[in-house]
Amino acid sequence: MSSCLLISANQVAVPYPVYPLGVAHLLGALEDAGHGARHFDMLTHGGLVGLRQLLTGKSFDLVGVSIRNLDTVDSNNPQGLLADISPCIELIRELSRAPLVLGGPGFSIMPPTLLDIFAADYGVVGEGEKVLSWLATELDKGRPPGQRLFYGGQDELTWPKPRYEQQACDFYTRHGGMLNIQTKRGCPMKCSYCSYPTIEGKRLRTRDPDEVADDVDRLTREHGARYIFFTDSVFNDGVGHFRLVAEALIKKGNTTPFCAYFRPQNIKAVDLRLLKKAGLTALEMGTDAATDTTLASLNKGFTFAEAVEANRLVVAEGLSCAHFIMFGGPDETSATLAEGLENLDQLPGSVIFAFTGIRILPGTGIHQRAIDDGLVTAQDSLVEPVFYYSPQVDRQDIDGALRIAFAKRVEWIYPCEEAEARVRMLHSMGHDGPLWDLLVPKTGRNAR
Repeated sequence: MSSCLLISANQVAVPYPVYPLGVAHLLGALEDAGHGARHFDMLTHGGLVGLRQLLTGKSFDLVGVSIRNLDTVDSNNPQGLLADISPCIELIRELSRAPLVLGGPGFSIMPPTLLDIFAADYGVVGEGEKVLSWLATELDKGRPPGQRLFYGGQDELTWPKPRYEQQACDFYTRHGGMLNIQTKRGCPMKCSYCSYPTIEGKRLRTRDPDEVADDVDRLTREHGARYIFFTDSVFNDGVGHFRLVAEALIKKGNTTPFCAYFRPQNIKAVDLRLLKKAGLTALEMGTDAATDTTLASLNKGFTFAEAVEANRLVVAEGLSCAHFIMFGGPDETSATLAEGLENLDQLPGSVIFAFTGIRILPGTGIHQRAIDDGLVTAQDSLVEPVFYYSPQVDRQDIDGALRIAFAKRVEWIYPCEEAEARVRMLHSMGHDGPLWDLLVPKTGRNAR
């Protein structure tokens, strides 16, 4: 049996810290395979000082580092995050002779590049439960692979139960009460900017609904969760699995509130009532654009009228809703900008977060569009954040128009970094959850 250390390298805690769920699944997989596994979270366990103490006092046979994000993906606050990981890698190399394995969603977006930047021994792309367990076994048996880069299967129908670490849970529940769960993997949608299909695959694979309900119950009773966030790329999937999850939560007697990512399509009033009974309090809506022209350019597959109808149904059920809108993407013009800002008035009773520009990620549709438009070349690494802006409208004009339009509504947020201080303050006052729902006008709905 080998001894494995998995490090969550993320140190970003805005607008609130998010539990490293992927590592929790990896810990479960390693233990199921007979390996010892320990979790070190840079946010939770003392940063570089705590890591130095751990590596000085104990040896490991494998050290894995999970890279969650490349940057903030916000053009108004474009911070690269890889520089924060370098000191962690350097410390591992200084104090441990164990093979170094990189993984995580950030790594999976540009694996060969990051493997070389950090001079790691191995890298795992996508879901790594089986691959990492196999690699740990091979190393334990003295059979180190000659291959450096491995691709996790994107066709697994089951994956190990996550093992949550209590000290980490205590930290995250102190900062907003939230812990997170995934009910499915894969995304069959073809949104032109999105990396989910690259990371999780294009095939939708669902977990057993009763197992999901058990996890919610376990996180509440054993780990102190007061709020659950379902991290699925889209919770309201087209096959109806989300309804089975809701029914399982109701059968389990769940009273823990939850939030999830929704697509403004395939939403019915009867479904919202079912989800509300199961604990749903807020929906984060991937609306992404505010006109039919710009929605089509992002390959969203729905119209703005559908987003308006989804918003109407959600608000009518007394649920909180947030729409995330990107301006300046492909085919944005002065005319679509004006139309989009006017269209936002058709989403009353909801919070709207606006962004300008779209982060260009390798292999996505918008990457090819940026190449075609002459904004980047195929040789550009894109390690540092680069954003797509439509050549048909000036970036400063977009920013100015948004600042004027968004100044009139407290529930319209732009730039989004302005909301971060408010979220931290509300968490420090004991409020739980994502907290943007506290900005929603409470006229006609129940306050939380």
